Amino acid sequence: MKILIFGASGFLGTKLKKLFLEKGHEVFGTDFNGNSDFKIDATKFSLVLKIIKEKKPEIVIDTVGLTNSIDCERNPKKAKNLNYLTAKNISKACEINGSKMFFFSSSYVFDGKKGDYTENDSTNPLGVYGKTKLMAEKEVLKNKWNVVFRVDIMYGYNGKNCPNGIFQKIIDGTEIGLLEPDQKRSPLFVEDIPEVILALNKINKGGIFHLAGPDNILIKHFLISLEKIIRTKSLIKIGNNQDLKIIPKNSNLNSEKIKSLGIKTTPLEEALKIIKKQIISQKL
Repeated sequence: MKILIFGASGFLGTKLKKLFLEKGHEVFGTDFNGNSDFKIDATKFSLVLKIIKEKKPEIVIDTVGLTNSIDCERNPKKAKNLNYLTAKNISKACEINGSKMFFFSSSYVFDGKKGDYTENDSTNPLGVYGKTKLMAEKEVLKNKWNVVFRVDIMYGYNGKNCPNGIFQKIIDGTEIGLLEPDQKRSPLFVEDIPEVILALNKINKGGIFHLAGPDNILIKHFLISLEKIIRTKSLIKIGNNQDLKIIPKNSNLNSEKIKSLGIKTTPLEEALKIIKKQIISQKL
């Protein structure tokens, strides 16, 4: 199968490209900085359409985005361009080419007042990040065969000298400031995602799917669990709470819809063992 990944040099894009290649698929990646197969500014529709017409992928995966909620508040125009405009362009180009699009949204489209959100719950984003993701969802879903994944915080390990998401800060020993340490999350092991994409593509399902791990856990406890792979002393600090109003208190997602298709996600304890083995094998 031919797969095109936008944002292929980021944490998620890097992992997806690697795993799909290992499964024998033909995979091409694009990014803004020229660190992948093709340098593409996805805010330019003509460039997006050109690469999709040229490669004619069956599946297009959009991992482009400004995902830090504080950065989005400080740069709302940039957030709109990266979270909304890029998705709009990719969706339009996919429709012209007949490609199936997979878009990554966020649990931050909800206000976090109740948690355990299903796909049918009303959205109410608190900040720019969630608002721009919700705008993008509406564009992507204009094609009923496209898939929107609402995901919780993702984690995993790509290897040395690769983007590793939140885990990179732990590897580097960088202090992690939490605005809301008691925020409830359902972390998603990034290596679960390719099988979900292939399963939904095989049965040609479209629409919104909540994709999260099976563990409901406080963000501080989740990060401490990741840290224990590397060190015993925690570097987590409580950040400035002035931005708490944009952080949903309980952003757990209900994944029963995806489970009903026979798709399971990896428990945190099992995923941590996998990551530890990967790190040991590379002698980090």
